[in-house]
This record gives sequence, structure tokens and C-alpha cells, in this order.
Amino acid sequence: MDLASFKNLLERLQSPDHDIRTEAENTLGGIPATDRLSLFLQSMTDTTLAPVPRTLAAVLCRRLLMGDCEEAFGSLPEETKNGIRQQLLVSIVNEPVELMRRKIADVAAELVREHFGDDNVCQWTEFQPFIFECFKSSDPGLREVACHLFAIVPAVFGPDPTPLMPDIGHMLNQALHDASPNVREAGFRALSAFLVQNSTENSIQHALKDLVEPALMAVAANLESDSEDDTMLKCLAEMADAAPKYLRPFLLPTLELCYKVLCNNDLADPIRHIALEVIVTLSENIPSSVRKAGKDMIKPLVRTLLQMMTELEEDLDWATADSPEEDEEDSNAITAEMALDRFACAMGSQAVLDEITQTVPVMLQDPDWKKRHAGLMAVSACGEGCHKQMEGMLGSIIQAVVPRMADPHPRVRYAACNAIGQMAADFGPKLHKNYHSAIIPAILHVLDDEVPRVQANAGAALVNCCETSHKGMLIQYLDDLVKKLEEVMTAKFQEMVEKGHKLVLLQTVTSIAAVADAAGENFAPYYDRFMPGLKYIMENAVHPDLRLLRGKTIECISLIVLAVGKEKFMQDASSIMSLFMKTQVGTAAEGTGDASADEQFDDDDPQVNYIITAWARICKLLGRSFEPFLPMVMPQVLRTARMAPKVCVLDNEEAESFDPESWQILSIGEDQNCAIRTSILEDKATACQMLVCYARELKESFAPYCEDVLNTMLPMLNLCLNDEIRSAASEIMPYLMDSMKKTRPDIVASAWDKVFTKLMEAISTEPERDLVADHLEALASCIERLGVGYLNYERMTEIHRLLDRFFHEHFEKDEERAAKRQDEDYDEQEEERILNEKDEDEYVLSKMCEVMRAIFSTYKTDALPLFQQLMVHVVKLLEPNRPWSDMQWGLCFCADLIEHAGPQSFSMKDFFIPAFARAIMHRQNDIRQMAIYGIGVMAMYGGPDYTATLTDFVPPLMQIIESPDSASDENNLCRENAVSSMTKIMKYRTECLIPAGLTDLNALIVRWLTWLPIWEDGEETDHVYGYLCDLVEANNSAVLGGPTNTNLPRIVAAIARVFSEKSLFRPDEEEGSASASAASGAGDKQVNGAKSTPGTPSVYDRCVSILRLIQANSVVYEACMAQLPEKEKQAVIECLS
Repeated sequence: MDLASFKNLLERLQSPDHDIRTEAENTLGGIPATDRLSLFLQSMTDTTLAPVPRTLAAVLCRRLLMGDCEEAFGSLPEETKNGIRQQLLVSIVNEPVELMRRKIADVAAELVREHFGDDNVCQWTEFQPFIFECFKSSDPGLREVACHLFAIVPAVFGPDPTPLMPDIGHMLNQALHDASPNVREAGFRALSAFLVQNSTENSIQHALKDLVEPALMAVAANLESDSEDDTMLKCLAEMADAAPKYLRPFLLPTLELCYKVLCNNDLADPIRHIALEVIVTLSENIPSSVRKAGKDMIKPLVRTLLQMMTELEEDLDWATADSPEEDEEDSNAITAEMALDRFACAMGSQAVLDEITQTVPVMLQDPDWKKRHAGLMAVSACGEGCHKQMEGMLGSIIQAVVPRMADPHPRVRYAACNAIGQMAADFGPKLHKNYHSAIIPAILHVLDDEVPRVQANAGAALVNCCETSHKGMLIQYLDDLVKKLEEVMTAKFQEMVEKGHKLVLLQTVTSIAAVADAAGENFAPYYDRFMPGLKYIMENAVHPDLRLLRGKTIECISLIVLAVGKEKFMQDASSIMSLFMKTQVGTAAEGTGDASADEQFDDDDPQVNYIITAWARICKLLGRSFEPFLPMVMPQVLRTARMAPKVCVLDNEEAESFDPESWQILSIGEDQNCAIRTSILEDKATACQMLVCYARELKESFAPYCEDVLNTMLPMLNLCLNDEIRSAASEIMPYLMDSMKKTRPDIVASAWDKVFTKLMEAISTEPERDLVADHLEALASCIERLGVGYLNYERMTEIHRLLDRFFHEHFEKDEERAAKRQDEDYDEQEEERILNEKDEDEYVLSKMCEVMRAIFSTYKTDALPLFQQLMVHVVKLLEPNRPWSDMQWGLCFCADLIEHAGPQSFSMKDFFIPAFARAIMHRQNDIRQMAIYGIGVMAMYGGPDYTATLTDFVPPLMQIIESPDSASDENNLCRENAVSSMTKIMKYRTECLIPAGLTDLNALIVRWLTWLPIWEDGEETDHVYGYLCDLVEANNSAVLGGPTNTNLPRIVAAIARVFSEKSLFRPDEEEGSASASAASGAGDKQVNGAKSTPGTPSVYDRCVSILRLIQANSVVYEACMAQLPEKEKQAVIECLS
């Protein structure tokens, strides 16, 4: 196409006639990208062309480079590329129209983005000097465009701009002091972009520290001269987010400036909201600094937010709306509410709560409904951030909030329900334990409210209460809840049929599901009151507008059947499964069994998420009996899991047209945004999690799908857009490996090659600490399930490198935390943040321990070289000055070494025995317990070389067991572990007892029996009661009590207690049901004692046999039973029946 024709095409692209415009768009799309680029460049630099088509050509040229630069520019000859680059720079200098100059600069900036190599160095070498040269110009327009280019592409100064800092600093300083306001604004944008680009480089920020004050002055001057221009304020918000410490020397002026803007009602609300965002962002990123510098602003700010929350419109349609949509998020009320929530979380409770407790009670009594509404929403907003202080005030808060559920104004009733629901989420069981008698009856009353939105919100509050309460609390209200929900569902279904209203019905179905889920098997008597109506909705809610109702009904049905159990469900299974399958395959394929018909689901069909989750619940209920349904279920689940995320790169103008409810918009630079379709990611995450469920529950029955699922899930280990997807991708790997090893041994090795490579890559690059832990756990589980032969030397070495790096990072992070405690702004709230970071690091350390344990338990002494290489880090963990959690995990590493290396571990004893000796009497229970556990491991696995060491440990073990406070709640777990370790010494290493002064084993056995019962630690209970069975089965006189068996009542009592506590496990129970037995709740000990060796009776069965022998003598049995508490009697009767 020649240039004249193209200019005509640009005219037609702007035509108000839709047909002409569409035809022009199609014509443009048919022009090859390289030709389009050439025509755009010619048109936008042609000064004879009218301004509008020139501007359009520049905009379209930039979008072409943004979306398809490789095809449009990358394929051109180098000579042509050089010509284009030169043409753009010359056009910027020569362009007489400022707006057009900026548009051409935008094109040049977009093109320069494509000139960065892997080393992040710009290959367009003329571009950087061009910026400096333009800024030297006497023409303010060129100085402005220089700063504009700087702001768009701050990376042009290279990965290390240090050598250029004098020039950069001078340019930015001059720009901020320039006489032209446009240059000052562009200079501020450049400074902001450069700080964001170098947000982690403290030296860069320090070099520009003198620019903070003129930058703030430039913002203030800009607002004075143009109150509608929000550009600089937005840049300040970006600086507050990316480089908050840069602003710290002038933090108070920054806060005061933004607070002044916020309080200026003459300014447009969006401007005020950005100023508020700056304050809140700074409070989140440098909270201790804000608490210190802005201590006098906190209360006034909270008052201002509360006032903004009263700025509501009297909307006559609100009460009758049949939509759950909230108020506009950009309104003052919602903006202030969200800011208060974030501010409270950032500042810590006392700083905010003082003002809340003074102001909100007065607001709740105000005649103006808007103030009552704002007060209740403030209670909702502060619950998370003010959790500690509000927890002690719950009684007075409930007394103030619950009466508002009967307020004359519907929006106040709505807000009261909202407050109760949010408090249920924030305070959980404690709230329900003390105040359920006020909350649940109030909710039941509002479930009859005449205003649909209020009625629905009461149902939503009920859901939160169900999700966070103890089952016992809910049961006492179950009859009333069921009756009310049944009434509402029936009435609202009829209302939907007659009037089309469905808001309350949607919520009621969800509330029924929540009640059933919380009640569990107690919901069984009500099954028949709800299921027919729910199935009727599924059968008849076929209109596309009712897809969400149908989806929620599917969810409700599946939660009810999961709650009531398999036996009740099987009576109704045929009709329910038929309805689910009908939904799955769509009406066109009804009865055909054609699984491909799942293509009828639209990508945005809400039923997809619900049906996928429902099938997983049914699978959990049926177990392997679910296998016949897999051919029907898997195609849709896989299709959803494979959906490609929808991601778009947009400029600011395009981004404004995207619906924030459906798209997440992320700023990725000056006038560049990334838009992500959230619903697709959510459905994709759900599908991935359901695949995990199928693989876990179906085991080998899932084998036909393992290879396909593996290929689907492996790429998702690196999907940066969604944490849940990455977590599911790693979680499923052990189940797939296990199934494939048992059913497809021919392909498991090649599958493991891929899994190991991708999993190690994911662990190495994962930015989220909790997901690093998830991936490490998956690696450990894969190693355990695959067994010997799948870790060669190269893989062991790779794991060593990874763990070595993580150890170094662990110690470095600890040093960083120590440095933060020395910071000038360190305070109590900052300590909470530090402890949260520490918890994350400890969790990762615990999973590193799991990886080592998996390798040791699988490869035994062959793994010693790996451990020896890491021993230097373990020794550091065990140093007396380390945090106690480090010592705990160091002891755990060593216990695994002793257990799996056996006698060969003794050669490394000098590294850890002194640490065990220090730890056994440590003031921290978790340390003591881990050391005691390790001593038991030495007795079982260490061999004779540990004799002297074990002898030295016998006296402190006896002291721990027999000290007066040993059975206290705080100490009992340590005592039980000490009993177990002494039991192991008595069973495996009796030669250690005599040097310790315990020369008479029978006397020690009599003494040992007085230490029973134990029950808190499932693994140790198994060992101890196994030894008891050994002695009784051998007719050991000491344990039985001599010829007259005087110790039988004590033996029965010990067994009865452990049965009543359910600490011994029946052999038919699922693997992994053993109670957590560890040196801490983090799971640092392997639960492996509760399962008996195949072919041998379990400890549980052996204890039952002993009871049966005693039962054979009715007189003795009755005498033994007479001494037992009722709970323990029932436990004995149950096990004997």
C-alpha cells in the first residue's frame, strides 16, 4: 500500500460509521507487520499530515511494537533498523508540535525496550547519550522529552548505573528546579521511575538523597498550580511502594503533604484517594517509621477516614437490588474503609484502636444512619489489624453490634451483619465460645428480614460463623437453623419462579452447604428435608442466567453428601450422580456418554468450578469406588487445568477500559500495564487442586491418567501468575510418582527425570517462602515413595548444592533480622513482623530437614557423604547462641543421622553429643523434647559405641520423669518422651543401666510401670506399650506384680487410658492417621511407630489380647474395671466388642 492510500486508511479508521471503521481495521490487519511499521513511521513524522491521523499513526505504531516487535522490526535488515532508529531520534529533535514530539518519543521508548540483551545492557547505544544531549537544550520541550524518555525506560542506564550517577543526579536535580512546570513534572516522573527500577539498590537511593526535598516541593507546587493533575502524586505513590526508605528522611513532610491533600474537600476525590494511598502504602512498608514520625497524625487520620466512611448516597434502589454487588470501590466510603483496614493492619492495634474506641460507640448511637453504618463498617475493618486488643473487648463490641441487627435502617442492619461475619472470620472459635447465644439467634432473626440484601448478608454472616465455630457450638442450634433455612429456601424458590429474584436463594443455598459442612454427620437427619428441593433446582434451573444458582446448588449437594457420609449417600447416589453427569456432558450429549461434550462449558461458566470441586468431594467420599466416573470427569478437569491464562500488555488508556472485577491490572512501567483475567486463573487453580485430590484418593486407580496429568502439571511449577497453581503442581508429584511406580515401572524412571529437573528448578527460583517449603516437601515425598535407585551421584550433588545455598540464606536472613532490631525505628510492632519472617524461614528449614530425612531413610549409609558435606551448617545450628528453633532442627538432623546411619554415625559424635547434653535440660520444652527423642534413637540404632554416652544420659532422663512438675501441661510431652527413651534403653541397651546405678532391672521395671500411662505422643506411645506387651506376654513377674499379679489393675488402667485417648491405632486405620509426635508442632519427628510390621500383630491388637486374657477371669476383670473412670471403661468395652 502506498503512503497516500495509507493516509486515507488512517482517516477511515476514525470514521464514526461502524462498517467503514471495521472494514478499515480489517484492511490494516492484512498489511504485513514490516510494511505497517514503515507506513506508521512515515505518517507520524509527516508534518504536512493533519494532527489527528498523525497521532493515530503514532499510537498504533507503539502498539504494534508493544505486541509484535519481533515480526515488525526484528526481521528487518540491520541497515533498515539503523535508519529507523536514526529517523526516530531526528524526528524527536525536529518535531515542532510538543504533543506529537511526545508521541514519537513514546514510539522510540517502546522500540528501545526491544534492544536489551540477557545482560540487561541496551544495544541501542545512541539512545542514552541522546537523553543527556536533549536535556542540555535551551528548548524546554526537549528537556521535557528527555525526562519523559528517562521515565519510560529508566533501565537504559544499564544494570549498574553507578558510574553515571553524577550525570543522572545532576540532570534530575536540574529538572526538579526547572522554570518549566512540564519539565519539573517529567523530572519527577523520571526520578520515580529510576527509584522503582533500582528499588533494591541502597547506594543508588543514597546518591539521590538530596532530591527528596525538591521532589516534594515539586509535587506541592504542581497541586497548587493544577489541582486536577494527579501524575506526580501517582508517582509519589509508586515511590512509596517501591522505595519507601528513600522518603524516610522527609517522611513527616510527605505525610503532612498527603494528609493536607486528603483533607482538602475542594480537590477531586480521585486526587484525595491517591494521597491517602501514599500514606497507607508508607504505613505498610515502613510502619515503625510512620508510627514514629507521624505519631501525631494517626488519630486525626482515623477520624478523617471515619468521616469519609459516612459519605454515602441515599440509594432508593439499594433495598430492592437483586445483585450482591457492593458499593462503588472508588467512592469515598469504600476507599476509606479499605484504607482503615490496611492502616490498622500496618500500624498495629493500639495506635488505631484508641481513636476507634472513642469515636465508634458514639457513631453507633447517632440518629444519622450513615454514621451508624460507618461505625459498624469500622468494626469490620479493624478486626484483623487490632486483633489482640479487640479480643479482650469482644463482650462490649458484641453488645454494641448485635442490637444494630434490628436497626430501623436496612443499610445499618446490613452493616451489622457484615460486622458479625467479619468478626467471626477474625476471632473465630473464641468469639463463638463466649457469645454464640447472642450471635446465632440474632442471625436467625435477620434471616427473615424483608429487605433481600440484608437477608442475604445475614446468610453470609452465618456462613462465616459455620466456618470458624466448633461443631459442638453449632449442634445446639441445628434444629432452629435447619427450620429457618428450609423456610427461606422454599419461599425464595417460589419468589424466583414468580418474579425472577434470586439473590437470597443463592445465599441460602450457600448457607445450607456451610451448615451441613460444619455439622458433619449430625446433618444426616435433615438430609431428606433439603435434598429433593436441591435436586429439583438442578433439574430445572436450566436458563443461562441461572448458571450460578445451579453451580452453588451443585456445591451444596456435594457438601451435604460429604457431611452425612457414604452410607446415607449411597441411598441417593444414582440420581445425584446422574444429575452431575448431565451437567458435566451438557444437554446435547445427554445419555450418550460422550465425554467430549464438556466443550459446551464456556470459559466463564461459573458451573465449571463448582462441578469440578463437587466431583472431588464425591471422590473423597467414595475413594477407589469413584474410579468408574473418571472417564466422565477427567476431560473437563484437564481442559480447565490446561486453560491458558489470558494476559494482555496495555497502555494506560487501554487499561482504564478493562473491568477490574474480571481483570487484575498490574503496572509494569511508565504507561505500561499487564492485565490478567482472574476468573480463568481461579478456575485453573481449582482444577489443579482437584487433580491432586483424585491422585491422592485413587492411588493406583489413577494410573491411566498419570502421564497425561504429569505433562499438564509440570509446566505449572513455574507459573508465576498464581501461587495456588504452583502449590498444587508440586503437591501432586509424589502421588503421581507413587502410582506410576506401582503400575507403570517401565516409564517411572523417565517421568522422574522430568519431575526432578522441574522440581529442583522450581525450588531454586520460587519467590514465595511458603511455596519453597511446599516444593521441598514434595521433593522429600517423591524420594521416599520412589525408594532406592532414583537418586544418583549427580542428583545427590544437586540436592547438596541447593541445601547448602538455603543454609547460607537462612543464616544471612537471621543476620538481617538482627540488623533490623538495631534500626532506629525498631519497635514492638516491627518485632512482630520480624517474628513472622522468622517463622517463614523456620518452616523452610523444617522442610529441608524432611528432604534430608527422606534421603537418609531411603539410602541409609550411602547418604552419609551428603550429610558430612552439610555438617558444618548443622554444627552452626547447634551453637548455644542460635535461636532455639535452629537448635531444635539441628538436633532433628542429628537424630536422623543416628537413626539411618546407625553405628557409623558415631564417627561424627563430637559434632552433636555436646549439643544433646546442653539441650536435655534446656529451658525451652521443644529443645528438651528433641534431645530426649534423640537419646532414644541412640538407644535403638546407635550400637555399642554409644554405651558411655547413653549411660551419662540415664540420670537426667530419670530426673525429668520423676520431677514433681513433670506431668504438668507444659512438661508432660517431655516426660513422655523421656519415658520412651528410658524404655528403649531398658529394651535395647540394658548394659547402660548398671554404670548409671540401676543394677536391678526388675526393680526398674516396677518403677517404670508407675510412669504409665503415656498418651500424648503417638509414636512414643507405640514403643512404650510395645515394651509393656513384651513383658506381659513373657509373664515377667516384675511387671505383673509377683505370683498374685497385683499389678494387673495398674496395667489395665494404663491400657484403658491410652485407648480412651485414641493414641494407639487400629491396624485398619489409614496410614498417616497417627497423631503428630514431634519435638514441635512442625512435624520434626517421623511418625512410623503406629503401624505394625506386615505379618505381625499391632501394639493395639496385643493390648486388646492382654485385656481379653484378663477378661477371662471375670472377678479380676470386674475389679480392674471398677477403678476406671467412665470414659476409660467405655474405651475398654468398645475395643473388646
